[in-house]
Amino acid sequence: MRVRSGAGRRRREIGSVSGFLVAIAAAAGLALFYLSQSSHVAAIGYQIDALQGQIDQLDREQQQLILQIGEARSPARVELRARAELRLVPLDQGAVQFAAGPIDPLQEGTN
Repeated sequence: MRVRSGAGRRRREIGSVSGFLVAIAAAAGLALFYLSQSSHVAAIGYQIDALQGQIDQLDREQQQLILQIGEARSPARVELRARAELRLVPLDQGAVQFAAGPIDPLQEGTN
């Protein structure tokens, strides 16, 4: 009977060692999963930071373009361009004649 009790003890030891190895393998698997997830989150964070930088740069460019449009539309800038680039000059006051407005048929009958 002693032989059997030794064999049973070995089986229990082998069972406990295999259970321990399974626990180590499971812990290693969980650690690898955690590392892969955390590195993925970090990579996504870097992408978000890069995209936020691009958004900020595009916002600055948009503000610069809005400023340039405002300057180009200003009456002083339009007149300067008309004189310099297009060689236009203002008309004399007497050169412009306005046509009389349309006659209103309802008012014509009351006169």
